[in-house]
Amino acid sequence: METLDYLKDRYAEELSRFNHFETKCSKFLTFITGIIGGMTAFASFTKETLLMPETPIGWIQLLLFCLSLFIAICAWGHSLLALRIGKCPILPKSKVAASYINRVSETERIEYIYECYVDTLELLTEEIDKKSHNLELAYSELTMSAWGLGILGFLTIFVETAK
Repeated sequence: METLDYLKDRYAEELSRFNHFETKCSKFLTFITGIIGGMTAFASFTKETLLMPETPIGWIQLLLFCLSLFIAICAWGHSLLALRIGKCPILPKSKVAASYINRVSETERIEYIYECYVDTLELLTEEIDKKSHNLELAYSELTMSAWGLGILGFLTIFVETAK
């Protein structure tokens, strides 16, 4: 029984971890959507200078902006993949499973419940790892986009002060 208690605790922890990732993904997706909206608004307000470059520095600014926007959209896509409604493996809860547990011996019951926990934990961990991987990619891409926008901001300030 100690083994089953251990597995029950691990299952509860993994479900909590799954919910944690779901919450984090949804918040991150909202944040990225706002960033992309802000970048789009910025482009529309500066369309005369940013989107119609006349100098080599203007072309560099446009390239930096487009690259940063593209990378931000990639981060948005990875956060969507992380939030993707996939399988959230749960322990068997069917009437058939309950009937089986009721009619078998204590040893078979413990073995069956043990197998259910082990199999479900394995599947749940795989789903969480997929979410984690996509969320890590999204964070990395957001960082790259921020660097691009930072360089763009520095370059824009330099150009404006040089006038």
